[in-house]
Amino acid sequence: MLPTPLSLTARTLYSELNELAISLGVSEHLGRAPGTISRKSVKGADYLYYQYRDLDGRTRQAYIGPDNEATRARLKDIEARIADRESDLARLNELRAAFIAAGGTAIEHTPMRVLRGLADGGVLRPGLGCAQLVGTYAFIALGNLLGVRWASQIRTQDIDLAGTADIELGVSRPDIPTPEILDQLGMGFIPVPTLDPKTPTTSYRVRGQEVRVDLLVPLRGKPASEPVFVPSLNALAQPVRFLDYLLESPVAVTLVGRRTQVLANVPAPERFALHKLLVSESRASAFAAKAEKDRMQAGQVLQVLLQEAPDGVEAAKSDLVSRGKGWAEKFERALKKCQKDFPDVVNWLRGF
Repeated sequence: MLPTPLSLTARTLYSELNELAISLGVSEHLGRAPGTISRKSVKGADYLYYQYRDLDGRTRQAYIGPDNEATRARLKDIEARIADRESDLARLNELRAAFIAAGGTAIEHTPMRVLRGLADGGVLRPGLGCAQLVGTYAFIALGNLLGVRWASQIRTQDIDLAGTADIELGVSRPDIPTPEILDQLGMGFIPVPTLDPKTPTTSYRVRGQEVRVDLLVPLRGKPASEPVFVPSLNALAQPVRFLDYLLESPVAVTLVGRRTQVLANVPAPERFALHKLLVSESRASAFAAKAEKDRMQAGQVLQVLLQEAPDGVEAAKSDLVSRGKGWAEKFERALKKCQKDFPDVVNWLRGF
């Protein structure tokens, strides 16, 4: 199953889209509707406010100052910034539409609505120490970033978010906990019950649909079932083995929908692929189909990296096998199972 290279036009469009999105989105959330300036009279005096809608659609107002010369001068500066931002957002929309028309992969409406809500709530943002999007939607994003369309079909609507429990100085946590952001979307998210009623949930799904959000954190040391608080999610998350390897060296990417775009962290492609191989050997026999999907995704990413960016894979493999005998053994077993479908990739990985 070979990925299909996107055209040079599509690759160029995504590169420009991603570059502009990152330059705008480092300190702001893409997709949030810009506000307007409003005037309010109180006891005969006029005051100026910045009016906008929050995540749950309610109108909010931020005080600017009295309607006088000093405030109007400040207002001109604010309006100029809004105008520049509107122009840049219009350009982003043009690039997004052109990229999709040129063959780029767009995320479906329902998961994109969730991802945009998470971005507007401050959960998805670029930078070290911030939450990362992992799993299927990271795979889709990496395809656009690497300039290919994946051969395997995307059927899941699970959205996996991961962060570390380490406190990162200089990284602000979202003002609203992730579960509250999901609730404010008005899509019907409900907590997924755990086997132990006393254990808080770390998963949420939309009633009657397949849309699900799982909150994850790396598991270090002995197995643990108790959720761990993650500052970048402002929520409890489920500890998962091998996740610490995946989350090192994140990459900022633009998630593309048909109506909007969202900036987010995803794992580096070489770590994403090698982690998938590890995970495939950690699944119970009842989840053989998921293990096969893990290997298919890993093989496709590695095929692209073999041709386009081989340098980072050797370092990522070296790091993986240095983490212990169990890690190395799982990795080797996964390679054996990939030999038939991805012989060039397996021979390449065994060559260093």
